[in-house]
Amino acid sequence: MSSPQMNSPPVRQDAQVSSDMLVAMMAVEGVDPKPDLSSDALAKAMATKLPKTYAGPFSQLTTLEHAQYLSLVQRSKTSQLNGRDASDLSRLRSRIDIEQQKFRSQAREQCLPFLRQIQDNVNMQMCRELGTRARRVLAAYPQQFRAHKVRTIRAGVSKYEPLEFKGMLFQRGSCAHVAEAAKLSRVEWADEELVSMDEKAREVAETTEADVVVSDTALAVLLSLPHAYLRDVFVPFVVEEKPGDSSMRVIIDDQVVPPHSATPHMLNEMYYAQSARSDLTDPTCKLSLSESQTPSNATYTQWELNGQRLVIRYTVHAFSKSDGDAAVTFAAKVETQTNSVEAQLASIRGRNEEIVERERLAWWLAAYLRGSASHVRVAHVDTMGNVLRVSQHTASDVQVPPTRALSELLRDLAQLPKGKYVLVHRRHAWDATVFRAVDGVDKRKSEAVLDLRDELAPVEMADAEADVEGDYVPMAWHGMPGHVPYTYAPCDLEPFCSPPVTWNKPSRTRRKQKKRKAKQ
Repeated sequence: MSSPQMNSPPVRQDAQVSSDMLVAMMAVEGVDPKPDLSSDALAKAMATKLPKTYAGPFSQLTTLEHAQYLSLVQRSKTSQLNGRDASDLSRLRSRIDIEQQKFRSQAREQCLPFLRQIQDNVNMQMCRELGTRARRVLAAYPQQFRAHKVRTIRAGVSKYEPLEFKGMLFQRGSCAHVAEAAKLSRVEWADEELVSMDEKAREVAETTEADVVVSDTALAVLLSLPHAYLRDVFVPFVVEEKPGDSSMRVIIDDQVVPPHSATPHMLNEMYYAQSARSDLTDPTCKLSLSESQTPSNATYTQWELNGQRLVIRYTVHAFSKSDGDAAVTFAAKVETQTNSVEAQLASIRGRNEEIVERERLAWWLAAYLRGSASHVRVAHVDTMGNVLRVSQHTASDVQVPPTRALSELLRDLAQLPKGKYVLVHRRHAWDATVFRAVDGVDKRKSEAVLDLRDELAPVEMADAEADVEGDYVPMAWHGMPGHVPYTYAPCDLEPFCSPPVTWNKPSRTRRKQKKRKAKQ
């Protein structure tokens, strides 16, 4: 591949490139701590950090231009640039923006096929589990629904409304101590009762005069709704009158995933999250949460959000003796192990995917609801269940999220007439529809109708051609020092890289034979 270096405007001789930046770029293992900062020496040193087989593509910018851009960006954060430096930054930024778009687009295209990878046994088990959950909802809700209200999923104002803890209401069951595992494979499914069918949830709701009754997982789905543009959301709920009161109470059930819309990546994450609860705990070491010994555990707590009284039900997945019996919640993050050029450049100094907002919010809420000492342990796995690493997150690790949109959504739901509903968001839409249950639907009328049995019809396997665009998560950037993130290797590294191997390259034996003939 020919280098585009000739088309690149030269770096100004007086351009201020931080010497600290250049030294950091050269400070690689085996390099002199007082390096030669000439452009050739710099390019040669950076080339040693590239994968040995790297042969392009190459950036339109040189090594020094990468350094100049990073230096200007850093300086612009602390002081105002002079006119010439500001012009240089603008010129470089316009070229880098184009290259970053190309890099990210190519990385996405290379990754999408890997998002469809799933083991057959995981696929079938998860589809059976989705069928079980669907039957649970079908037993509690009518079949026919009519569109009642449409609301945007975009947050009007990004503001934090305090979610305040008011008290522990009830606990039952026990949980196990955390353990270690190199592979996730064992799954034990818990028969979790719908919140709307939970008598204890209704009992504590009456006692506290709650406006909203919800599980932690359903609350996490609603909290991340403004970020659900590329994902489907399907949340059933009930609106009923409070006894002796004219106001309404909303009882929100867990999200149910329509089997036909489930993607392989989605099933992988659900499977390994449940598997983590089995493989990353020691069943021989138990902690009793109450005198009531039941197969599963449940905790009911009272909260307040912008004047609304909430009862939140959650499960304690495990406890950690080393952290004073702190509650531990398990989650899984399935990372695609691609070997594309873009992935290689991004993972030179480490490999992991970015944490998307949906994950960040779910982990924050899980840790926050269970108390300041609790944390979330995330098993980062590949599609075969091999544990790549385990990360730990607390509520304080995450910037306090905007909860105004959640508060407004819960208040809107509480103003609906008495009845049974489903909140539905279809991917690639900026709004969600609230469907209300009806006794019958006149299909001759042109109205938005939802048939719950059709929506939750079982499937044997997830669609191999499913739309996985919403499952894509970019690689976090751990590239070379001095290399602008999400761009290709600087163009002046090309002479120091291996040429691309071609199919008709002479073998070593044939080259020796040619040399012998030449001597003769």
